[in-house]
Parts: sequence; C-alpha cells; structure tokens
Amino acid sequence: MTTQLPFIILLLVVALHVNCCNHHLAMGLSEDDRMAEYHKRGYVWPLERMVPDTPGWKRILNRRFEQIERVQNTNDRYNGWLAFMASALVASNYTENGWGLTRAPEHITKRLQERLYMTLGVAKKIEKELCDDSGEGCVVSEEEVLEPIGWGTRKEHFINVIEAEDHARPIMIHGEDGENDDILREMQPMFEWWSGIELRPSIAYGIRAYRNDSNLLMHVDKSSTHVISGIFHVDRSDDAEPWPIVIEDFQGNTNQVYLAPGDVLFYESSKCFHGRPQKHYRPVNHNQDINNEIHYAVPKHWNKLKQPTNGIDEMVVVGTSFKEPNCKNLLCSLDETHEQSGHLVTWHGPAPRGKIVTTGWDPVMMTPPKEWEEENYDGAKGDASEAWNVLGITVEDEL
Repeated sequence: MTTQLPFIILLLVVALHVNCCNHHLAMGLSEDDRMAEYHKRGYVWPLERMVPDTPGWKRILNRRFEQIERVQNTNDRYNGWLAFMASALVASNYTENGWGLTRAPEHITKRLQERLYMTLGVAKKIEKELCDDSGEGCVVSEEEVLEPIGWGTRKEHFINVIEAEDHARPIMIHGEDGENDDILREMQPMFEWWSGIELRPSIAYGIRAYRNDSNLLMHVDKSSTHVISGIFHVDRSDDAEPWPIVIEDFQGNTNQVYLAPGDVLFYESSKCFHGRPQKHYRPVNHNQDINNEIHYAVPKHWNKLKQPTNGIDEMVVVGTSFKEPNCKNLLCSLDETHEQSGHLVTWHGPAPRGKIVTTGWDPVMMTPPKEWEEENYDGAKGDASEAWNVLGITVEDEL
C-alpha cells in the first residue's frame, strides 16, 4: 500500500481551448477576411524569420510545422497552428534562453509548506486493477490517495492538458483571501530580476498538489496574461518518484528539470512549450490583443492535410497542447531511442541562492560558464538588489 502524494508546487495551469470556428465568428471574420489581414500585416510563408531567430528554435518549430500539417482533425490542426505560430513568431521573447532556475526565499517556502500540511491529511482507499500488456494476469491492488479537505481546497477541474482519472486529478489549495496575491507581489522583484523588465502581477492560483497517474501535456499558455511565469516547488512526499518539468528553450534544447523543494523555475510560458505549471506575470506594456493577432498569422494552407511521411513523427493535438503518441513519455526528445533525445539536457535541484541557472551552465556540476564567473554575472537581465532584499542576501554575504 502506497501513499499518493507526488510533487507539490505553487502554480496553476490555465488551459486555453481554442476552437477555430467559434473564434472566427467571435472576431467576425471569414477565412477570406482573415487572409486579407494576413497579407495586410506582411505575413509570408515559409517564415522568413522566427522570434528569436536562433538555429535551435527554428529547428524545433519547423519540425512542429511538418507534424501539424498531418493532423487529420481540422479544428485540432488549426489549434496547433495557433500555438506554434505564437511560439515561432507572434509572441515576443524577453530573455536569451526562455528559462532560468534559482532558489526561493526560505521564509516564503516555509509559509507555503505550512499551508500545504494544514490542508492535506485525509486519505481514502481505492482499488486499482493492473494488467500486463496482453490484458491477462490482472491483479487488484489497494492504494491510498489524498483527498482535499477544508476551506479553499478542491480537486482540479477536468482540463484537457492534464490527463488523469478522477482519483488522480490534482488537488488545488487556494488558501486565505489575498494570500496568493501577497506572495505574487512579494516575489515580483525576483521575476523582474530574471527578465529585466517591469512586470504587472497577473495570476497566482495557489498550490497544486499532483497525485500519481496524472501527466501534463506539452503546451504554451495564454499570451494575453501568461508571459513571465514561474513554478515554485513547495514540497514532495518522501515516497514520490522524481517527476521533472520539461521545457524547450530558444537554443533548441529540451530541458528536463528535477526541482527540489524551495526551487523556483522561471520561464516564458506563452513562448516555450512546457509540460507542467505556474505563477504568472505580464509586462507592464504587454499587448493584450495578441490572441487575435495569432489568428492573422496562420498561413493559408493550414486547412490542407498532408499524408503521413516516414521520418515525421505523429502528433496528436489536445486542446492547446500536444503529444507524440508513438514516442516514450509522449515526447520524442524524452525517448532515448529517438534522435530527438540528442537535444535533451537534464538538471537537478536544489538551485543556487542568488544566481540563476540556465542554458550554458554545466548541468552536472550546476556551475556557470567560466566567463560568467570572471565577470561576476548572475544569469539575470535585471538588477539584483530588490531580489536580494526578498532573499535576505546582503553584499557582505557575497564578499
């Protein structure tokens, strides 16, 4: 009998389901009108550039475009085009790599852990049937699963980016009124330190406690609100198996990050496809109309279906997310037998305090490039002083 309490993190995925036909009606555009806007805005196909226009980013997205052209369902194909055009071109990037890893303030980690363990603690027993590949030799095992209790605690709603049966749906812990917003504002200097831009708090939903038998498909978030985002890893049970967050960066790497309690992963969540969830901020001058702009950027041939081709892996679009069903772990870069796994980089927390780990660091030793050390560069785009205040770091600490 096992207790099911895997990774616990501060965040929430906001799933945006895009239906092509409903959105066309909402915007009052026919396909002819949409294409007129496409040309008016100077879009062309094939794309002359991407944002950012790095070789690795172009390799990732060009492969995705080949895959999406072979998705049979028309609505799914259009939804995929929306997601990939946002990543490739329409959504801006604000950092060099699209992600960074650092250590959270200890006093905030402690507050969140106290909230977590005041809320969870009730378990119910379920019976689960396990069968071998042939469907024979099935056995029934008894397991315990944690259930939500108390005010502000519930099971996560059914959303298409999370594949889980009822007993495995994550538990949402919202906390007292204003508590999540207080943490969002308190952590804001750290996000501005990483991104180097002035931010406006957007969304902080609370703690999501993941349970066994669930997974979060690769997706990007809503561009109007989910721009500069973060995963605050609160805690995990002693018997939880390692379960990494997966994020693709602007250099073409697939980063598999094993977070430790108290780690914070920063990332650009409306640009970088990722497979697990967050606290959100948006730039002060961020364009709120970007979701409509994505529709204008989809090329005319989106509704032409191409036939399956050897060497192009099957893609299944699920709402605003996707999976590669013929690859291990539903993502070819996580399948060690696939050529895409050559772009996989694995990282293990805990992260260093007062510095930001990102692409270019040594993932085994968790040390920065030599030139960064020589220049005393901390990996961030912004000034560290306000972030250090939140962390409780003084100049004397660093001398």
